[in-house]
Amino acid sequence: MPQHGQQIGQTPEWLPHERPFLPGSPSTPHFPVQFRVIHGLISLLIGITGSLGQALIQVNLPAIQGSLGLTPTEGAWLTTVYIMTNISMNLLLVKYRQQFGIRRFALVFLSLYTVAAFAHLALDNFAMALVLRAISGVGAAALTALAMFYMLQAFPASFRIGALVLGVGVSQLGSPLARVISTSLLDAAYWHGLYALEASLAALCLAAVWLFRLPQGMRIHVFEGVDALSFALLGGGLGLIVAVLGLGRIVWWFEAPWIGWCLIAALVLLVAGGLVEDRRTHPLIDTRWVATGTFLRFCLNVALVRVILSEQTVGAAGLMQALGFAAEQQRLLYAIVLAATAAGVVISAATLNQKTLPAQFLGSILLIAIAAFLDARSTPQTGPGELYFSQALLAFAAAVFLGPSFMFGIGQLLTRGLGSIITFSVMFGVAQNLGGLFGAAMLGTLQTVRTQQHAVGLAERLTGADPAVAATLQTYGGVYASTQADPALRAADASVLLTQQVTQQASILAFNDVFLVIGVVALVQFLYAGFLFARLALRMKAQAGASPAPTVPARETA
Repeated sequence: MPQHGQQIGQTPEWLPHERPFLPGSPSTPHFPVQFRVIHGLISLLIGITGSLGQALIQVNLPAIQGSLGLTPTEGAWLTTVYIMTNISMNLLLVKYRQQFGIRRFALVFLSLYTVAAFAHLALDNFAMALVLRAISGVGAAALTALAMFYMLQAFPASFRIGALVLGVGVSQLGSPLARVISTSLLDAAYWHGLYALEASLAALCLAAVWLFRLPQGMRIHVFEGVDALSFALLGGGLGLIVAVLGLGRIVWWFEAPWIGWCLIAALVLLVAGGLVEDRRTHPLIDTRWVATGTFLRFCLNVALVRVILSEQTVGAAGLMQALGFAAEQQRLLYAIVLAATAAGVVISAATLNQKTLPAQFLGSILLIAIAAFLDARSTPQTGPGELYFSQALLAFAAAVFLGPSFMFGIGQLLTRGLGSIITFSVMFGVAQNLGGLFGAAMLGTLQTVRTQQHAVGLAERLTGADPAVAATLQTYGGVYASTQADPALRAADASVLLTQQVTQQASILAFNDVFLVIGVVALVQFLYAGFLFARLALRMKAQAGASPAPTVPARETA
């Protein structure tokens, strides 16, 4: 029986600069310039495809719900089940690459994603849609890693850090791009156009990967029988948490008993999975590393930034919807967001190094705070044009943040040892996904509660005895004078119109509250992260300046 870590097959005689970083990653031979350009374009294609498919569903969920006759709860399951399988699959992806090789990894998962994408074109019921979104989540879990590996082939070793940032960052482009192109796709072929684009891009990725395969890497035996148990426990626990965060705000947290049972089951599964992993010689999750303060602070910072970045998906998008702006009217706004995201990825990749990492990390958080405070001044007269600058700042900050956070985690991994690569891969993805879901859930809940509170407060101030209110009702009633002869009915219509105005005003005030909360949280995180970086710098300076200590007996140092 093969031993864990035993090499599989023969490997070429690599030069030092060509040797794979670790088993499961491709080698990095020298390519001519035209091949480097092709690999860079393939990375861009794969990165956009992996994020665009889910973004198209999320942005156009109302249209898909209507076409399939789904309730809001059923529609939310379509996006939630994708993340459930996607986040759980990360537990096995690294080991799959290490044992079966990067080329088979690329072809198998891209084929799975492509088949699911084409099958979406034939779906006609909720059950089929749910299964296909779950399969898509499994297939898409591999695309971020593939985009990164192809980008590494596009640049020389001297730009390896920048290539890593670009490879990870291209996946940021999918969400704003979806909002730019969705209107045209819906006009051309309704919701089938969304799935047709996703399927076409998936097929194009598969063809590109088949024609330009990644260089051969090293394979080793890593899978063990107990991996299945660990995957079931940890993957099941993570999936249940995703389900709670994805559906809690829609079914409402305290009105659906299954929310509580899912949380209890998730806790039991994760604790059981942690106990199993803690006793393994070759675990999926390095529980001792995860429990360290440094690693927990890293995950907390990544998750918190994903929480406050929900300002764009929950805050700005929700505000535009509350103000009644159609997707077509927001296209330029998201084109600017797309350009700012691309600029952030490129600038971060070009400038990121050990010295600039703290500045990029802290600067991105500060820009998020500034953008949130700018948006907190919204009024009923606010339009997409008033959000151009703030949303561009936010998109730029989100793109810049990803690079330094990823590289800081890589630095922690190198300190710990490459044996914990699965732990880093899983926990970084968990912090990103759960942070985003938690942010959307909590900020959406805050907005709902504050809207009700503001609506009550505004309604209490509106009485028929108030001359201003009476004049407003009379003005609104005049709007219906040409179509409604009955004065009583005109007065009723005027009251309805006034109620709509009050509801909209309450919603806008609630969004302003959300933006203020995001700004305050971002400032607190900026100060906390700044303190951590300052403490780390002082510690490193003290270590560098300390003279070698004389050798003394062990008992004297106790």
